[in-house]
Amino acid sequence: MVLSLGRWRSLALILALTLGILTPTPTRAADWEPPDTVYFPQTGHNLRGGFLTFWRENGRATFLGNPISEAFDQGGRAVQYFDKARVELHGDTFLLGALGTETLIARGIDLNDRLRRPRLLRGNEFDEPATTPFTRLPAMTFANDPDDHRYFPESGHTLNSSFKLAWEKNGGLARYGLPLSEELVEVSPLDGKAYTTQYFARARFEYHPETSNNYSVVLTPLGAAIAQARGVNTAALAQGDAPTYDESLFSPPPVRAARPSGVSGGAKWIDVDLSQQYLTAYEGKTVVYEGYISSGRGVNATPVGTFSVFAKLVSDDMRGPDPNLPGGAYFQPDVPYVMYFAGGGYAIHGVYWHSNFGTPMSHGCVGAPVGGASFLYTWTPLGTMVSIHY
Repeated sequence: MVLSLGRWRSLALILALTLGILTPTPTRAADWEPPDTVYFPQTGHNLRGGFLTFWRENGRATFLGNPISEAFDQGGRAVQYFDKARVELHGDTFLLGALGTETLIARGIDLNDRLRRPRLLRGNEFDEPATTPFTRLPAMTFANDPDDHRYFPESGHTLNSSFKLAWEKNGGLARYGLPLSEELVEVSPLDGKAYTTQYFARARFEYHPETSNNYSVVLTPLGAAIAQARGVNTAALAQGDAPTYDESLFSPPPVRAARPSGVSGGAKWIDVDLSQQYLTAYEGKTVVYEGYISSGRGVNATPVGTFSVFAKLVSDDMRGPDPNLPGGAYFQPDVPYVMYFAGGGYAIHGVYWHSNFGTPMSHGCVGAPVGGASFLYTWTPLGTMVSIHY
């Protein structure tokens, strides 16, 4: 993941929603500006400028964690540590530090260890070479089940099942880097229990079957571990003038839409503003729900126009073409609270695999937080008008 300095002031509209009805917000103020610095009381540190923008555009607390240090110079480079990552400024570009690589090297793991052929000792006895989960494997294919497995010749390791899905759906090579191990069982620094684990150049995955979020994959706090090992100052600071972080600080108040023609005085209808990535549900002129969404992006843009909900499913599997994914297609199982409004598979539905609402992320649908989607699913009758516009 990279970000140039020229995009420090770019805005990614997002608001973390909880299930329930939110109160209307005022019309956009002409002098509205987002903050350049925010404070995190959870850790007692600030985020500002390009570090703040990079954090907001690249996973926020879900993938990077909260800041555990201020930005400072380390080895001639500006860096800032987070629970799960380290962000580094290389020239005018922000990059994620290779914390997975650093962790394994610090443990004395040979990342160039390759599988050796058995040697004939005498008679019919062979010297079977010792292997570890970090030993590079020879090239392999998965003819019987290619969707669940992938081999990386660059590192000599594989990705499988839930780890593969979480890696591919949440940034892949740019965010996590190459896999540096096979799956292995290790004791977690999170709770002291043993879990299936896999290392990547910039991350460490654990499989937690007790949670359904992110394909049951949890990222461990490599940033905190490396910061401690390096003696980074993580002492909390008192809050100054910077406001406490809330994603709504970066979102201009939405402008209320006019009721479309054909909608009677008290009828239910849904407005989707693609420019603001914002959905508002009305009964007549009364707002009953509002919140940020993720619409389609690029060639998969969400269609614009006036539609109506014609089918509802509590859960549905979704699939379609995506040339950026292995096999040229995506598959998303068990998508919750699906309301189809246009032919071609376009729907309003819940999203459990990311939290970047306010940023286009989908293959054309209107994705909402699961709580919000649940409310809309219950509230919306078949035939409800959906107005989508910029």
